Amino acid sequence: MARQPTSLLATGFVCDQPAEGTHFPSAGGNSAEIWVQAVYWRCLVVFFASARITNPDQRLVLFTNARPPVVDGHDLTQVLERYGVELRMVPLSVRLKRELTPSWGNVLYFFDVMSALAGEPDDTRIALMDSDVVVTGAVQGLFDLLNGADYALYPQDSDVDENINGLSRRQMGAIAGALGGGTDPGPIAHYGGELFLTSMGRWRRDEAVFRSLLAGAIEEVGPGAALRTEEHVFSIASQLTAAAVADAGGHIKRIWTSWDYNNAAPGDEALPLWHMPAEKRYGLRDMFGWLAANDFPVTMTPEAFRKLAMARCGVPRKTWAKQLRDGVRRVAGKLGIRR
Repeated sequence: MARQPTSLLATGFVCDQPAEGTHFPSAGGNSAEIWVQAVYWRCLVVFFASARITNPDQRLVLFTNARPPVVDGHDLTQVLERYGVELRMVPLSVRLKRELTPSWGNVLYFFDVMSALAGEPDDTRIALMDSDVVVTGAVQGLFDLLNGADYALYPQDSDVDENINGLSRRQMGAIAGALGGGTDPGPIAHYGGELFLTSMGRWRRDEAVFRSLLAGAIEEVGPGAALRTEEHVFSIASQLTAAAVADAGGHIKRIWTSWDYNNAAPGDEALPLWHMPAEKRYGLRDMFGWLAANDFPVTMTPEAFRKLAMARCGVPRKTWAKQLRDGVRRVAGKLGIRR
């Protein structure tokens, strides 16, 4: 029987210093502020707790540049150990000039994460995700996408000229054409930054392409000078490498549940991966509180956990009680009463 490739489900988190901080819109503050960092620490605990409960044998890894702190009275180092999370201390070495990135200034950390995995075999598969993802089902199907592809990414339904953190799909196509020495392919696929799934062997084969994009952005020269975020890199590199990219949309959805925009729909609850950017300070915080109140359980039925996540995060719809609770907290946040 053939050996099953090792798979890593991972997230990365960078604690910025005051001189490094940039605006993180969905968290509502500056990335160097302790309370903003606490928002992300709670999220990643939920990420790993949910992954362990629904995938008991999955290898879980956290990449970070800081020791997990005490949040809400809980030592997160001990909590993560409870969930069997491998802690990899990896400094951030990839950062664009602060004036170029007033928001999301540390999102190119995936380069450092991939470098830290240099000792892994070629067939190791890594799914690197944002920390505000809830895992509500088995993830083996996600990793199996690589059985017939080089990468699995999450395509976004963006208009061809929509501004995506400074670049449109049309502009990214022009950059890919210029860097590839060929004709402009026109608007290219836009892949979100919440998921990057590949094998270490494929990464080693294509790393030079990814690094060339990074060099252009850092040095501010050539067609790649306008790149700012990981989604720019994922989208353009996919075009330049001519890699086979699997659509991960059947496994993950970016579910917005904000007051201004809510795209949660019946059926979303069946997906194994929910990306919940608008729930960082609401549903995910509530889930962290529930986990803490229940001594951070390692085992419970996946069905029970899914129902918990549905109620706390408003998937596929918010109850009136959640709308009222979130509304009060939203107003308190705007008034500076609650963070």
